[in-house]
Amino acid sequence: MIREVLTSAIASLPAARQRRPIVIVLGMDGSGTSLCSRALSALGVEMTDKAASPKSHPTKRNGAAEHWERPEIAGFHNRILDLFERNRNQPSSNFSLPVAWWSDPRVADIRREIAAFVEERIGSEPFGFTDPRTVQLMPVWHQISKELRLTPKIIHCLGNPPHVARALRARDGISLELGEYRWLAYTLDVFRHTQKTEVCTIEYASWFDDYTTTLRKLRSFLELPEEPSEFDVDSAMSAILDLEGADRDPGLGEARQPLIRSVYRLAQRAERDPEAREQLQSIATQFLSFQQLQAAAQDPAAVATGSAAAVDVPALRYCISPASFWEPEHLLPSAWYQHAPFAFWITEALRPGTFVELGTHHGFSYLVFCQAVQRLGSMTKCYAIDTWKGDTHAGFYGEEVFATLNNIHERQYSGFSRLVRSTFDEALPHFGDGTIDLLHIDGRHGYDDVAHDFESWLPKLSDRGVVLFHDINVRERQFGVWQFWRDLQGRYRCFEFTHGHGLGVVQVGSTVHKALRPLFESSPEDKSAIAEMYAQLGRQAIVPRELERQMAANAELVEQRKASEAVAEGLRAEIAKLTAELAVAQLREQELERIRKQVAGLRDAVVQAEREAEERRAAEAAIRTHIDDTLQAARRETDTLKSELAHARRAGRAALQALAASSAAGRSGGCLALPATHERSTAGTRSTARPHAAPLVLFRLGTR
Repeated sequence: MIREVLTSAIASLPAARQRRPIVIVLGMDGSGTSLCSRALSALGVEMTDKAASPKSHPTKRNGAAEHWERPEIAGFHNRILDLFERNRNQPSSNFSLPVAWWSDPRVADIRREIAAFVEERIGSEPFGFTDPRTVQLMPVWHQISKELRLTPKIIHCLGNPPHVARALRARDGISLELGEYRWLAYTLDVFRHTQKTEVCTIEYASWFDDYTTTLRKLRSFLELPEEPSEFDVDSAMSAILDLEGADRDPGLGEARQPLIRSVYRLAQRAERDPEAREQLQSIATQFLSFQQLQAAAQDPAAVATGSAAAVDVPALRYCISPASFWEPEHLLPSAWYQHAPFAFWITEALRPGTFVELGTHHGFSYLVFCQAVQRLGSMTKCYAIDTWKGDTHAGFYGEEVFATLNNIHERQYSGFSRLVRSTFDEALPHFGDGTIDLLHIDGRHGYDDVAHDFESWLPKLSDRGVVLFHDINVRERQFGVWQFWRDLQGRYRCFEFTHGHGLGVVQVGSTVHKALRPLFESSPEDKSAIAEMYAQLGRQAIVPRELERQMAANAELVEQRKASEAVAEGLRAEIAKLTAELAVAQLREQELERIRKQVAGLRDAVVQAEREAEERRAAEAAIRTHIDDTLQAARRETDTLKSELAHARRAGRAALQALAASSAAGRSGGCLALPATHERSTAGTRSTARPHAAPLVLFRLGTR
């Protein structure tokens, strides 16, 4: 029994420790959060406390379907947000929470109330909610998930920026531009607050393209069973899509700003492309810093910390304008990208009558000033002076650099601008004294070169003239601009930016334009804030370029991957072919080995046969020798026998003769006995006589 109790207790431990899921739907009005929540409810997820049928047709609110928000959670969120900003619901508000707001004791109290509410509601069935304010409060929800051992299942409803902007305009009456900006801020907040959390992205258009695929995606992400029946879900989805489809306009096109378009494309890929998600998180971090600085510029009493203390930055609001947020149209190679926002602003603030650039190279900075002049509609005359051959600092280059710049220039800016191909000194006589309001010096960067250019062109500057120096923060490769800049700071009003290799702004004219007074006459703290603001804007300015470069690099990698896959497929086919040929060769080799073994066996057999034949030949030779010896012996024996026979015949004849003689003598009576043996000797052949038995012939004398 004790063993059974222990076994039961141990078996229950994993269940006790298992984390429960909580479904959190993030998205703005117009991105399909209500549609998604109703679909999740049809799939069996408890998305609201009220009894609402997915097939019902709820009332409309500002042209959109009823929002499926849990009123209790929405109330908790409002209480937290109201702690920090009372006017956050105004359409023009750009509300952001202070630093470390979640550590405020008042927030902690509300967090505990939320945790108690969720703990009471959540059960065995999937539990979820949606509220557009959730994205700002995700740090609190991460804490609650940790305390209650919940696994956040984040569903990001992604809408097309123009569609969301139109929904916001219908709801709040804000402009489409501001609506798209709100979309950008919200989307970046999603990726900033979900860095370590799995996110399922549901595009609004996917519901209308193929809702069954979208439902399967949600089921898979949430690990939901195939219940209720497909018929019930299809019936519910038909009602939901009929309701939503009335407000859908698929022909709204793309966002106006390139940055927003780039972020939207990255957000579409982020779920399946880790690199895209990392880029979005990086952009989100930079954008947060920009928002904090922008808040300071728009509100002199902007909250800089989590406390109630406010920091007043009066100069900053005058040194930034909508022009500071323009994006360059022509992204040519340059080290000047990060100063484009300031170039747009100073062109608008100063409205120069004549602008001259000494040292243009690829022309990025010059085209930025031309773009500003054209967009502002000012009467500025612009001149770019360069040989377009290069120098020891910029490097030497071919005619293609000027050709590329001239093609853009002639097509867009030739009405008020000229490209002057000459040295700086050669162009000097063609400008009258006191005629240039804005001069940008970016030629050779040695100390003597910069000093010569400045002193030579100084008489040409007007009484409100301003000079810009690039690379004041470069101290290698024998650059001397930083040294000359140090000398100028004791002679003129100056402002410096250290980012982007450094940009120095010098007021050389006796009259300071009123729009530039906050720039030159502000306190060190104000100047630091202005510099930091434009540093952030500069980093944002290069984001589209970096995104385009990254996307081009990704596209190139995709093409390379496809080419590599094609090569790999060819190699795999070749390997398969070679493998088959190798198998055939191996079979042939095996057959050859078998034949070689057979041949070796045959060789051994031949050797053995030859050995046996040799032995037979030797045996035969021995036999022949023996036969010859035997024959010789036989012949000799024969000869002996012949000799003996002849001797015997002679003896016989002699005996016969003797017999005959005896017979004649015996006729007179009696018998004569012949000898039975005789001795003989054969000279040269035998040394002993062989006894021969001779018949005893008895003759009866006197008888026949």
